[in-house]
Amino acid sequence: MMKLNIVFLFFFISAFSQSVDSERIGVWDVKGNKIIKNHSVSDELASYYWSEFNRIFPKELTQKYIKRIVLMTDGVDEKTGALVALSSKNDKWQLEIDIRDVNFETKDKRRLHESVYTLVHEFGHLLTLNRTQIRPTNKRKQEEGELYLTHEGEAYKDSYINRFVNIFWKGALLNRWDVIQRKYCYTEANCVEKLYDLYLNNRTEFLTDYAAESPEEDIVESWTAFVLRPKIKKPRTIAHKKINFFYQFPELVEYRKMIRQNTRQYLH
Repeated sequence: MMKLNIVFLFFFISAFSQSVDSERIGVWDVKGNKIIKNHSVSDELASYYWSEFNRIFPKELTQKYIKRIVLMTDGVDEKTGALVALSSKNDKWQLEIDIRDVNFETKDKRRLHESVYTLVHEFGHLLTLNRTQIRPTNKRKQEEGELYLTHEGEAYKDSYINRFVNIFWKGALLNRWDVIQRKYCYTEANCVEKLYDLYLNNRTEFLTDYAAESPEEDIVESWTAFVLRPKIKKPRTIAHKKINFFYQFPELVEYRKMIRQNTRQYLH
């Protein structure tokens, strides 16, 4: 199996960036635990979202890497959020939040749960793609047995995503996904259709249909389930094993405990 880095370009633009039809509320630079106000009517709203994100997640990552926050909306349940690299070194990131999807003031329990889900998911990208996990590279091809290649660069050997891919993305599944990327992902409609078929044909391997879009999304969907769901004592499927994958890392178990405590008010 040979993987081409170029095939990720379309996909990451689609998955990580906000829709061209979205309404941008504003953009704010972030410095530590505060935003740099723009003297706009949405300054307080941006300050609230950043304060809440910073409160929920480990500050050694949020304050170190998030340098910009974007508030936008494209309606309910479209693009709920995104994380975008601002530097080829993976040391500066932009957090995008749809204010209609991520709403912690609503009385709707479903919306509260989905708001938490979105932020845990986006933090998962930061966790798995930051500079301690991925290094810049000029490589465009990943040969079989080599370190995992993402749009952001090449994964370190002991990175979360490289270990995850080595366990869960190999053999026929990875070969089929690679074929889809090469042959169909130059148009969004074809790409989405074929990836959904991949999910349907391998439902016991994925926690959600979105997880089948790429290893990057699969590990983050699995991370989100790890944080929000109970530990599976007797995993019966590969999808279950993906949730339990994270328990081998003491630091992630601590993050899980922290995030669950900090979101308890929204989930109970």
